[in-house]
Amino acid sequence: MKKKLLSTVLCAAMVASLAAGCGNDSQDDSSSGSSSGKTKLTIVYNDSGDTGEDGYMYNWIMQTYESWDRADEVELDVQPIVATDSDYVTKVQTLVQDDSTCPDLFFEDTFQLNTDVAAGYVANITDYVAAWDEWDSAIIEALKEGTKGTDGDTYAVPVSTDVRGLWYNKDVFEEAGLGREWQPESWQDILDACAAIQKNCEEDVVPIWFACNSGEAEATSMNTFQMLLAGTGDSLCDDATGVYDLSSDGVTDSLEFIKTCLDEGYLGTLSEILDTSDYTYANTYMSTGKLGMYLNGSWGYADYLQDAGYPMEGYTDDTLTDALGFAQMPTKEAEGYVTMSGGWSWALAENSDQKDLAFEFVTEMMQPDNYILYVDGSGNLSTRNDMDSYEEYSSRLYIDEATAMSENAYFRPHDENYSKVSSYLYAMIDTIVRNDTDVETALADFQSSVKTAIGEDLVK
Repeated sequence: MKKKLLSTVLCAAMVASLAAGCGNDSQDDSSSGSSSGKTKLTIVYNDSGDTGEDGYMYNWIMQTYESWDRADEVELDVQPIVATDSDYVTKVQTLVQDDSTCPDLFFEDTFQLNTDVAAGYVANITDYVAAWDEWDSAIIEALKEGTKGTDGDTYAVPVSTDVRGLWYNKDVFEEAGLGREWQPESWQDILDACAAIQKNCEEDVVPIWFACNSGEAEATSMNTFQMLLAGTGDSLCDDATGVYDLSSDGVTDSLEFIKTCLDEGYLGTLSEILDTSDYTYANTYMSTGKLGMYLNGSWGYADYLQDAGYPMEGYTDDTLTDALGFAQMPTKEAEGYVTMSGGWSWALAENSDQKDLAFEFVTEMMQPDNYILYVDGSGNLSTRNDMDSYEEYSSRLYIDEATAMSENAYFRPHDENYSKVSSYLYAMIDTIVRNDTDVETALADFQSSVKTAIGEDLVK
């Protein structure tokens, strides 16, 4: 029998008027508005596309609920928030602070997680995941790092991820004498490929592209600099202490790689790479055989499908893999591969008095037959290691390459000061590229700015 759903789309006035409390149970029916006598479980997520009951998130939650063996005891109060990502964060933070509006379970960007942990909004679920067998057997180990706090404890269950690697045009690589199948083992292999493209291809072919301007903001910081830094073995921040290491060899080496690509003429023109929409140039050049490689995310291939903005010339969707390769990002000294990852998660509100029930529902949502609705609908990469049996997932283009990359995932610092540090980081890279500033000078200014912003005791 289909269970009753209370679905509320939040708006600005909702915070003051919402009567459903955190984890209301059957004794609170008069205040919660429930007449079912069931325990209420309140769930909040971002419905940025305003898809309502047609959306994959709604369907994921409802299929889970309808097949759950506790559905007869529980009534769901599903509250989709129609908002941008930034507005969603603000609304959730407002909700969780008030017992009268606090959800039990909310969808959380792993980038935002540790800020909310530091604010006391998110419950520690270390004991819960320790008692959940599939945490060890099915959830990809490297991706658990993205839901940890600075104390090393777990605060959310990861449900999606993405990875970054080197997209490369096989026609360009063949013309450059590099062959059609390519996997660099070191940074030098990347630079050597750039040199070969520059030497053997037409003059208007750009060897490599990556975000390197302040307008690209976090793409410059995460997709470029931190992808490089991860390959040096050094870390940007010690999560245990919150101290940022801005003087490591890895930081300098990462910046020197960027500067080398600039100095050797391996990048596009300055006007192009400094444009806040520089990716439009990259995609245009890649789709027309005028770009060798592009350091970008696992979603990148979708730009080159025939009904997308930059259809790959001379190829169809069925033959795209003949034209476009996706290589792992190597470490600096041929010691394996790295990638930076992000993603979304389910978090339990610290103020909820239904934490046991909320976590149980999360584990039901993560059961493969339910979870497939989310990974298929969202197009994101699975955080489970056992979804290959679902044809709608396993048949995706480049899924094998992306899954292999996720096993080597690194994440941005968990520290609450990260966003400040990152803003200075991408400004520094912009300065190096825009003004041809030497690495030593730019790095010294960066270190000084960060010390002023977060305190000298948190920078070395």
